[in-house]
Amino acid sequence: MEKPSLKFVVVFNLVMNIPMAAAMSIGGMIFSGNASKLLTPALAVNILIGFVLACIVNALFPIQGIAMKFPTLFKLDPESLPGHLVGNIPIVALFCVIIGLVMNFVNVQIFAGAKAPAFLFAFLGTFIPCYVLCFIVAMIFIPVAQKAAAATM
Repeated sequence: MEKPSLKFVVVFNLVMNIPMAAAMSIGGMIFSGNASKLLTPALAVNILIGFVLACIVNALFPIQGIAMKFPTLFKLDPESLPGHLVGNIPIVALFCVIIGLVMNFVNVQIFAGAKAPAFLFAFLGTFIPCYVLCFIVAMIFIPVAQKAAAATM
């Protein structure tokens, strides 16, 4: 497997990070009982924070390498559907933990002014539903992002 070009990486991350940030922001608001704030500027701020964090996660971690190596631990072809499903397990977990913790901290501690450990409980309360939602979003948008990025080559 050859290293992808910068153009490929940029397009792939744009196509993946925007839906992932939107899903985490909308899902987080709904799952935390704040669905009434969906039509407020808080949603735009959360999507922006989520997008920036997703870009940082993509820059700091070898996402493609993890997605290709993890299925091989279970003797699965990373390019097969079962390989994609298994390969996304650690990737989505990584995104949900990092982005979820930061977004919960910002929303609960900074914006809502709650006491210090409150954001951890908010994170724990929304982690599983956000994980499932983001896993579904990733499975839908990975092929779209790959096609869009490949079209730039």
